[in-house]
Amino acid sequence: MKTKWPTKKLGEVCEINMGQSPASSTYNTNQDGLPFYQGKKDFGEKYPTPRIWCSNPIKIVEVGDILISVRAPVGALNVAKEKSCIGRGLAGLRAKKELNQDFLFCYLQLVEEDISALGIGSTFTAISRKHLENLEIPLPPLSEQKRIVEKIEKLFAKIDEAERLRAETLAASAALLPSALHKVFSRAKKENWPTKKLGEIAETKMGGTPRTTHKEFWDNGNIIWITPEDMKKDMINFIRDSRRKITTLGLEKSSAKLFPKDTVFVSTTATIGKIGIAEREISANQQITGIICKASMMPKFLAYYFLYLGENGLKMIGGQLVATHINQTNFRKLEIPLPPLSKQKKIVAYLDALSQKSRELQKIQQQTAADFSALRQSILAQAFNQNS
Repeated sequence: MKTKWPTKKLGEVCEINMGQSPASSTYNTNQDGLPFYQGKKDFGEKYPTPRIWCSNPIKIVEVGDILISVRAPVGALNVAKEKSCIGRGLAGLRAKKELNQDFLFCYLQLVEEDISALGIGSTFTAISRKHLENLEIPLPPLSEQKRIVEKIEKLFAKIDEAERLRAETLAASAALLPSALHKVFSRAKKENWPTKKLGEIAETKMGGTPRTTHKEFWDNGNIIWITPEDMKKDMINFIRDSRRKITTLGLEKSSAKLFPKDTVFVSTTATIGKIGIAEREISANQQITGIICKASMMPKFLAYYFLYLGENGLKMIGGQLVATHINQTNFRKLEIPLPPLSKQKKIVAYLDALSQKSRELQKIQQQTAADFSALRQSILAQAFNQNS
């Protein structure tokens, strides 16, 4: 980085306090002693959150000390908001009189990736005291350091506000579909939609797993085979690219089952409530129930109804909350609202459009988050590269 400012090594202008882990017998969760931070897993956006305390701390940082991760991931930063104990995964940094502490924090944010690249080690990367001591830092006069910090903080405050608004927009866009589902299906009673038991309007069957000891069930597979891991939580998704495939032979001779296109999938064991729709012939494991709708029920309408019920609603099948699996007999007895097909089509079209809009909004907001991160780095780079 080119600058007219003189530079010094961090070890010359900063106290470096390398962490050290105390005896594990001194750890506790009843807040006896000082908060104990071990690494980035304890970090928040700027300040760490204590999970563990230490009754006999060895290395201590004070309020305002910069915490830097010195073990994988190297370079992550936070600031101590209270007197705390630090383990070997962290170091505490405290600027000396010629270096402003906030200026130091801003500069370290700028060069975080460079610091991370210093990490060495085959099992996990780490940096030593010497790495930190030899880190070059620009050193303008204190008054200039303070001016730079003030400028950065003003610009960052605007980004913070924009991020707050982004988070509100993201939450609102995520709530679009749940709100619409409630609006649609709460009309069932008001409009006297007839109901049918699931077993009357659809065939239901659980999936199965070919034995992994039989290679012929898995080698050269051409049928996608899924588990609940391939299904997204609380979202209707078309299941596409599971890496696992089984053979046609596996379907013929093993416990695997083939489901046709447009089968509605519901995870009914372990992670109850995940929902998906097959966009091709597909197979599934025994944690998933496939529902093949008859002519009176649109698969997408049924999938949206399951999404409306949600995880807890599905767990209540049979009249009581189930923790691990849905009883198949009770599942087939589940009452399903059944408006005319013409109405089902209108509802599905409406919910599809809203779901697409929600996904697009969330995608835009997520991209905006990445843009904000890049903008922060740009502001830092400009602040430290300026010549006046």
